[in-house]
Amino acid sequence: MNEPLNTPPDYSSDSNEKIESLRSQTNLLFGALLVASFTLTAFLGLQARRASLDLLNLKGPAEQTMQLAQQDNVAVSNTFEKLIEFGRTHPDFQKVVLAKYLSTNAPPASATAPARK
Repeated sequence: MNEPLNTPPDYSSDSNEKIESLRSQTNLLFGALLVASFTLTAFLGLQARRASLDLLNLKGPAEQTMQLAQQDNVAVSNTFEKLIEFGRTHPDFQKVVLAKYLSTNAPPASATAPARK
């Protein structure tokens, strides 16, 4: 009466084979993961090296381009200053051109021009 009614079947030899099969699959997957991670690391290292070489190659032309852009900015600002000065002496030019195309804080021509008699 103390004996259990449902006795578990004996799977000892079959379960050992399954465990060994799972262990070999795990080892194979671990090896594949190592190979894939080393390959990815090598690829990313190569790409980083190429990117740093590209940066060194582009640094000189980029500095030249920035110098040219700064020279252009100086020339443009000088031209705007000359246009504003011209607009101060010519009120028609200031009303038509400067007011329409340039938003400046220049005083109107009547305030800076001397009164004529």
